[in-house]
Amino acid sequence: MNDQDKKIAKIKNNCRIGKVIATIMCIICICGCVLSAIGGIAMYANSEEWEPKIAQAIEEGKIDTDKVSIGTAKMFHIEGIDPDDWESDVPAIQEALTNRPYTTIYGGYCFGIAAVIAVCAVLMKLISGTFAIIEKEDNPFTDKVIKRVTVVMIIVSAFLFFTAGASFGILGGLVTLVVYSILDYGKTLQIQSDETL
Repeated sequence: MNDQDKKIAKIKNNCRIGKVIATIMCIICICGCVLSAIGGIAMYANSEEWEPKIAQAIEEGKIDTDKVSIGTAKMFHIEGIDPDDWESDVPAIQEALTNRPYTTIYGGYCFGIAAVIAVCAVLMKLISGTFAIIEKEDNPFTDKVIKRVTVVMIIVSAFLFFTAGASFGILGGLVTLVVYSILDYGKTLQIQSDETL
């Protein structure tokens, strides 16, 4: 086995590991999505039971929607939880916001979180599929691999742009451009190597 074959074998092994990890992450995301959706359904289904408990916990200061933190690290901030700030043109939603505001708002948050986690699950599945393609190909510089890696990286960059912020999305786009350039250059070198053999 020459040096090039050893490196390709190492790439395939790394892709096998990446595929397994991405698949595990996909399963975790699916579980999180289902649990979050169940939480939202439970909020809506048991709103008569939960609404007074949430209101009481907020009045007693047990729930502080402005500061959700672990240690000194602030985890997230929920704005607009005051039910008086929320309105809807849809009569059924407005009735829910009037009669059971906290469970309606928190249930909606649960469904929103479920949607974001579902997108993460799809991304993990795409990443896992990309690792599988690289593992199956003779080398990582084929058109199929380059196209798939580029498409997945563009999708991940767009996801970062809309969730983590513009700076992360732009950074992801730049990394995508660099990785595409490297793969394209590797393809050119591979073609030249194949022609000399």
